[in-house]
Amino acid sequence: MLITLFSTSFIYGQSTTNDSTHIHGFVRDINDKITGSVFLSNSKLTLLFNNFPPKNWWDNDALIRRDRPKDVIYVPNNSYLVGLGVSFGNLGIRASIQTPISEYDEDLYGKSSVFRLRVDGFVKKWYLDAEYYRYTGFTDTNVAIYDSTWNRPQKLIRDDIITRSINLHAVRFSNKKFSYKAIFKQKEIQMKSAFTTYFKARYRSENYNAAAPFLPPLARNPESKFGTMSRLVMNDLTVLGGGAGALVWRGFYFGAMVGVGMGVQHQNYTLADQTGTRYAFLPALDTKASAGYNTQRMFITLSLNTEITYSVLPSIVDQEFLAISYFTNFEINCGYRFDMGPRLNQTVNWANHFIKTTFEMVIGKHNKKNKEQD
Repeated sequence: MLITLFSTSFIYGQSTTNDSTHIHGFVRDINDKITGSVFLSNSKLTLLFNNFPPKNWWDNDALIRRDRPKDVIYVPNNSYLVGLGVSFGNLGIRASIQTPISEYDEDLYGKSSVFRLRVDGFVKKWYLDAEYYRYTGFTDTNVAIYDSTWNRPQKLIRDDIITRSINLHAVRFSNKKFSYKAIFKQKEIQMKSAFTTYFKARYRSENYNAAAPFLPPLARNPESKFGTMSRLVMNDLTVLGGGAGALVWRGFYFGAMVGVGMGVQHQNYTLADQTGTRYAFLPALDTKASAGYNTQRMFITLSLNTEITYSVLPSIVDQEFLAISYFTNFEINCGYRFDMGPRLNQTVNWANHFIKTTFEMVIGKHNKKNKEQD
């Protein structure tokens, strides 16, 4: 199945040559170019569930005693996306479709689909990012390990499992010599190596739903009520801090971000005979990397980011049920920049100026109102 993925990037604020001058040539603007790009990405979501069962258990046939697996892992069969991107000035749009060729035989591993939507922008010193993605169709490739009666070549296909995720990020960098636009968005060009610290606030909502319990009967702990869970919602609010940097040499670059933090999580779950709500404090990790060749006319980049969300019930001290989602996105992006011409360049500059002026006017009125109230 082909699923259309729209990824739109709106970059607010107008960059000029003077903006680059005051940071001593570390960053070059490319607002006078229109960019076309082609990209291929592998966006995979892996789900892990563990009901912490005893080390051994009796199969239904009561004849074979075997070790139970530590984890039940679901993976999608198709996570490859191919797309096109166009950007001019500080505005851009990206669209991609899921490839029709699955990673494995669909008769054995089932069909999967993915939908992703992304909007991001830069407002003053803050980078804002909002993303939604939805996955349907997963495969349990380890079913034969915990079910000795399973003798079919097909894997356990769980086309009833649906995941929906919302991610909101707000990041602020302390050093203007480091350009997030250049390293991860190719909206600018990083001319010299630079490093910075950053602060990040993140909200994430993970929603897992299934028609049947996530765990097959033989993978459940009979002494735990959480084995019948068929719905789990995790809402995280996290604060992180860390460092970012870029190494540059003759157009080639390598950039990375690493941060750690702590957050609070609201958990809402549905079992066979009840629903429940809990809160927990959990550590958080933030990692992202990009490398490639970025010049005034063309670029080719490789990027990788990993996000992990997990939930422990009823608590970290007394663990009965563990849910972890690993989201990894690996992307290859190739682009070329063309001259816009004076008319399009003037239109883009006007649009950027209008957005910037409108935003500053709204913020100014808001600040004025707050001062009057004080």
